[in-house]
Amino acid sequence: MKPLSVVLVFLILVIPLILINDTREELRVFNQDMYKQYSDDFQAAVDDAGDYLSRLEMQPAITAVHYGRERQLQLDQDVLSVFYSNLAMKFGLENNEAELNNLKMHMPALVMFGYSGYTLVTLDDTARAGGGREELKPVSWPERPYYYKLRNGNLLYFTLDDNARVYDTGSNEFYEGAYAELAAETSLDPISSLELFREVRQGTITSLIEQDLATAINRHLELVKRMGLSIQFTLPRGLQEQLVQDVGIMAFIQGYPLPGGELLEAYSLGSGAVMQRKSLIGTRTAAGRRIAYGESCVPAGANVIESLFDPEEAARKGYFVEDCSFR
Repeated sequence: MKPLSVVLVFLILVIPLILINDTREELRVFNQDMYKQYSDDFQAAVDDAGDYLSRLEMQPAITAVHYGRERQLQLDQDVLSVFYSNLAMKFGLENNEAELNNLKMHMPALVMFGYSGYTLVTLDDTARAGGGREELKPVSWPERPYYYKLRNGNLLYFTLDDNARVYDTGSNEFYEGAYAELAAETSLDPISSLELFREVRQGTITSLIEQDLATAINRHLELVKRMGLSIQFTLPRGLQEQLVQDVGIMAFIQGYPLPGGELLEAYSLGSGAVMQRKSLIGTRTAAGRRIAYGESCVPAGANVIESLFDPEEAARKGYFVEDCSFR
């Protein structure tokens, strides 16, 4: 065979292989980029909803208005509406209810972290839209406090900062304050330091969430079966290592099909900063004058009456505010 013929045969055999490999590499890169884009979009939607929830959560502290259960449920629905609307826009599912419902089916639960407890959100298919169509409706579970049982049987209720409450089951009394104050007033055994207090708080939050998520996933699997779908769900990996320190939202998605054929698995936590409550100490002078001091400004020997939520509450109760941190 002539050398030229050998070269031509070689090219005929090799070029298709090169083209096939190039196509495979381009497809791999495309799928990789597509996966990253959808993961980033999912994280962005969670971040937006977490920021929105954080601003709503701060409103009671700023205005000293404490919402009832009915109003809180409406706020939860507002946050969910922001989340689903952003997700639909980022995934290109606007005005496509069927595809949006399919997307929701791949998210078995969301968790909304508040200052003193969290709310689990799952889907319910019992609601009926016009024409008898099944509607997937998000349902908020009752808020669960971040609670821990002490060795003496008392209950410790954490918040997302170093303030907490202890319920004494024997005397039916509550103790409230920062860790050092609580440790001086009542037994916190086995918690013997602020560092251990924070460690137990994080472990308590993640353990409670794991328990509720396991229940929610099993419940969602029943819903998936009723819808005639086959999707497998597991607890998000790395949940125990997650530090929950701020008000926000945790969401995860599993098995969602992407345009390139990949299945999206994403776990995201979006949050905003928690503003530690600035409590005031209400006192009464010998002349009967009411003065509310910041915690670090209370004069020695002052006649302490009560703890106050914020300056607005103090003013409503007739106190003059003297807080050295404002100067």
